[in-house]
Amino acid sequence: MTTILKPVNMAKIAVIGLKKYRQQILSILHELRVIQIEPLSKEANSFLHEERESDLHREISDQLIRVRGLLNVLPPVPISGKSGFLSVKELTQTVKTMDFDVKIASMEREKDKILTDIRETENNIKLLEEFSFFSEDLSLLHLAFVRSYFGRVDKEKYPDFKKALESQNKDIMTYAKENGKITHFILLLPPTFPSNILASSVNQHGVHLEAVPKLKGKPTTVVNTQKNILSDLKKKLSQINTDEIEISKKYYKFLKGAEEQLEIENKKLDIVENLGVTDDVFALEGWVPKSEIANLDSLFQKHTKGTTVFTLENSENPPTLLDNPKKFRVYESFIRFYSLPEGREFDPTLIFAFIFTVFYGMMIGDVGYGLAILLVCFWVIRRVEKGKRNFNIMPTFLRKFALTILRPTQMVKLAKVMIPGCIVAIILGFCFNLYFGFHLNGYLFTYLNETFGLSLPPGGVIIGADGEILEPGGNFLDPLSTFGLRKLLLVSGYIGLGIVSFGLVLGILNALREGQKKHVIAKVGWLAFGWGIALLGLGMINHQDLNPMTSITGAIYFALILGGIGMMFFGEGVRAMMELPSIISHILSYTRIVGILLASIILAHVIDFIFIKAIDNPLPFPIIAIIILFVGHIFNIIIGVFEPGIQGARLLYVEFFSKFYHGNGRPFRPFGKKRRFTYDQFNIEAPKT
Repeated sequence: MTTILKPVNMAKIAVIGLKKYRQQILSILHELRVIQIEPLSKEANSFLHEERESDLHREISDQLIRVRGLLNVLPPVPISGKSGFLSVKELTQTVKTMDFDVKIASMEREKDKILTDIRETENNIKLLEEFSFFSEDLSLLHLAFVRSYFGRVDKEKYPDFKKALESQNKDIMTYAKENGKITHFILLLPPTFPSNILASSVNQHGVHLEAVPKLKGKPTTVVNTQKNILSDLKKKLSQINTDEIEISKKYYKFLKGAEEQLEIENKKLDIVENLGVTDDVFALEGWVPKSEIANLDSLFQKHTKGTTVFTLENSENPPTLLDNPKKFRVYESFIRFYSLPEGREFDPTLIFAFIFTVFYGMMIGDVGYGLAILLVCFWVIRRVEKGKRNFNIMPTFLRKFALTILRPTQMVKLAKVMIPGCIVAIILGFCFNLYFGFHLNGYLFTYLNETFGLSLPPGGVIIGADGEILEPGGNFLDPLSTFGLRKLLLVSGYIGLGIVSFGLVLGILNALREGQKKHVIAKVGWLAFGWGIALLGLGMINHQDLNPMTSITGAIYFALILGGIGMMFFGEGVRAMMELPSIISHILSYTRIVGILLASIILAHVIDFIFIKAIDNPLPFPIIAIIILFVGHIFNIIIGVFEPGIQGARLLYVEFFSKFYHGNGRPFRPFGKKRRFTYDQFNIEAPKT
């Protein structure tokens, strides 16, 4: 258990080597991505000093900014293969020799001007087509003694707007034409007309005004001219885009490789300036997985001389690196959402994955719902991971809601987590004989019994004297029957007792590891008290003799309760007495699994009942029944996606993790990044994370 439920075992190391090899050392560390570099300890800082920013660092930073600027301008093109650079000097010299950035800058300036002209021309065309009822030359509207506007307003508001302007100055001129509910008009104002009065009237009456374009000719003629101009502008823009694509085809791969390599070298130099150095030696400290120390030492000896790795003794809490099987890593998001475990405590990812899956399936418990959610999960994964992030097949309101609360990548994680739970839901749904609330096992079992002579639960239904359906056939367990409900509640209680007990056992192991004897005694007390209360409750349900004076069983139960209280008081004091009811509430809290299952089943039955009652009636009742059936089950499915997940996670977070889990761990952030466009400098295969 200590190997499965623990994060990666980390150690703090110091690396000491000659200054002339530090670039090689940093390159090896970058390619491996196994060390989180930390500030030097006070002891090391006492005889080391930091280096100032070098000219090389400034040069690399400048060239990185330049390359990124070019990449922001050039259109992306597919990249095949990787780039390689023999040295930093070769990289910077090659980047310096690039002479196409001046040409690109000129093209971008021309492109911006063309785009501005296109927007202006398109606006002119739209405006003149809208006001084409003015059949005179536009130059008549550009007289020196008037201000000219095109305007539009609701037909009912136009007279009031005109009166408001005329009340200020009688010399205004308008030329209007109604177009449905909108009045289009041309407004001519004297230069002395107050601008504030115009603005106030425009806002008050909801008028939209635009200045008449500085163009000459009749609107219909000008529109044709503007369309020709627009066509020429688009051709010029297309040519510039084509030229930029050609430049991208020639240089984009090199630029992406240069950007990646310059970024790597820049980060290395950031680290160099934080290393401790003397005239000849450098030193660094950091956290690494213990399993990587020997490999690091071997690589240093192979590519450098005199580099030494020391394991440092310290009492610090290491950073946390989770190491779960690949199929279970998707559940790590739930652990990080709650709180990352500290480096030396238990990693509950695998436990969470198993228990959450069972809880999720139990709370759905219907073949139809489980299958529907399962298919949606596969669809979401396919749409996102195949690069088809188009969810238009979903209803608009549902799509917007989903994208508001979750990013596509988060949808994929949630879908992968729900898939095992859906399988459990389908299995339990078969046992409960639930298919969107309908009971279909009876038909299957009747056929199998008659055909193969099996002894499956009888098909059909049991009918009461008044024609009421008493019990559907084909059930292994009916959650709505008295017997089935009692069984399920009892099972959920056992689950609660088992999980709370498991959490306390893990808490005891944590306290033993940390040497906290009082905490060990307190948690043993909680365990004894919880079991004593649970056994006492079961005994009362089964009408056992629990008098401690006459029954050994009763005496044992009360001894567990009283002994547990005593140990809790010794370990945690008065606070433990105040929290005594919590252990009972935490165990009973797991009965909500059955509650959510019953709520889903009852809602499905109500929907089905309305459908069955309405379907045999004359139109339009069958149509309404089908709509209720479809919408109702969609609603229940949506609830089934979220409610079991939220409640299942809550049961684990509150009633389970609180027994042993501290959290507040800091994530392991290794120096380095995975290369996409360049080759590793030392051809080292970094570990898979």
